[in-house]
Amino acid sequence: MGDVMTVTEARSWTNEADLARPQPLGLFDGPAGLLLLGSEEGSGELLAALAQGDLPEAWPAPAGVLAATLAGDIPGALALLGDGPLDSVNRLVLAPASDSLGAARLAARDDHRLSCVVEAAAYASGLTDRPPERAGLDGEFAVLALSVRAARALEFNDGRRAVRALEDAVPEAAATGPVLHARVLAMLAEQGGRGHGNTALAAERYGLAAELLCGTGFGPLRANLLLERGVLLHQMAEVDRHLLLEAVQCYQGALLSLDQTREPEQFALANMNIGIAILAMPMTQASDQVRLGVAVQSLRAALGVYRPETHGYEWSSSQMNLANALQYLPSTHQEDNLREAVDLYEEVLGHRSRRADPAGYARVLANQANALAHLGALADAEARYGEARELFAGVGDADATGVIDRQLAEIEALR
Repeated sequence: MGDVMTVTEARSWTNEADLARPQPLGLFDGPAGLLLLGSEEGSGELLAALAQGDLPEAWPAPAGVLAATLAGDIPGALALLGDGPLDSVNRLVLAPASDSLGAARLAARDDHRLSCVVEAAAYASGLTDRPPERAGLDGEFAVLALSVRAARALEFNDGRRAVRALEDAVPEAAATGPVLHARVLAMLAEQGGRGHGNTALAAERYGLAAELLCGTGFGPLRANLLLERGVLLHQMAEVDRHLLLEAVQCYQGALLSLDQTREPEQFALANMNIGIAILAMPMTQASDQVRLGVAVQSLRAALGVYRPETHGYEWSSSQMNLANALQYLPSTHQEDNLREAVDLYEEVLGHRSRRADPAGYARVLANQANALAHLGALADAEARYGEARELFAGVGDADATGVIDRQLAEIEALR
C-alpha cells in the first residue's frame, strides 16, 4: 500500500485522541522511545522541555511509566498502566504479544497517530512485517513512520530508499525539537554517509547532530555522536593528516560526558583513539612532545577498562601503543619507561600466536628489541631482532627484514 490515504481512511481518523504535543517519540533508545504520555496537568510543559533536551531532576507523576522504563523497571512501568487507549498502546510497547497487539489496534482504530505507534511497536517486536504509513502524520509521528520505513528498506538492502525516507524525516524532526533532529541526522550519517562510503558527509552530519545537543541533558548521546565523528575523521586522516587534531578534539569532547563506570566501552574507545591519533601526528616541534604525555595518560585510561580476556584486539592495540609512546616520552625516568615498555611488549607476546600470526608476532618482537637496544641490552635486543627477522623472512616481507638487518648492523657497529 502506498502513502495515499483513501477517503474512508481519512474519515476514520478524524476522531483523534487528545494528545499533548510533541510526544517523546524517538527521543530515547529502546521501548522508552515509543511510549506516549497523556494530557494530564503538567504534561504539556514536560513534553515541551523534553523536546528541547531538558530532562527533569525528578520525573512528575504523569511521566511515571516513562521514568520507570528509562530506569529499566519494565514490571514497574506495566503496573502503572490503566485501561485507556494510551495505556493499551504503551502496554504493547512494554510487553509485545499477539493479545496486546489486538487490544492496542482496537484502542487506536480512530486515531492515525496511535495507529502509527502501534504498528511501529508491532514491527519492532516482530509481530508484523508491515511498517506504519506516513500519510496524515506530522512532527514526531511522521518521523517515527519514516524511520521504521527506512529500517524496512534496509532489510531489503535498499539503502537509497532508506536515505530518502530519513531525508524526508529531517524537516519534521527539526520542527519538533533539537533532540529528535539530532537523532535523525545521526541515522542519516550512519546510512547515507558511512553506509555509502561518503565519510566526509557522515562526519559533517555527526558534527551537526552533536552541536544540536550542546547544553542539553542528552550528554551521553552527544558524546557518542562526537565519538562517531572522531572515528570518521580519524579514517579520513589517512589522506589528510591535519584531520588528526580535529579527531582528537572530538574524542576529548566526548570524554567530557562519559564516565568510566556508566559508559566503560565508549570511555575506553575515546581514550584509546586519542592515544593512537596523537602517536600518528608528526612531531616537528619541541612542544609536540607534550602530546606524548597526553597519549600515555589516555592509553593507561583505556587499559583500565580493556582486558585481554574481554577486549583482545583493543587491549593489544592499547598495550602496544602505550609501549611505543613510553619509548619516546621525554622523562627523567627514561630507563623506567623503557623497562615498562619491554614488559608491556612481553605481555602482548603472551597473548599472540606465533603460528597463527607470524607477522604480527614479529612486529611485537621488533618493537621490544628496539626498546631493549635503547636500554643498552644489546645481546637481548639482537636475539629478539633475529627471531623477528626469521618470522618476517618466512612470510616474505622483504622490507621488514631489510629494516631489521640495518638495526642488527647498528648493534654490531656499537660493539
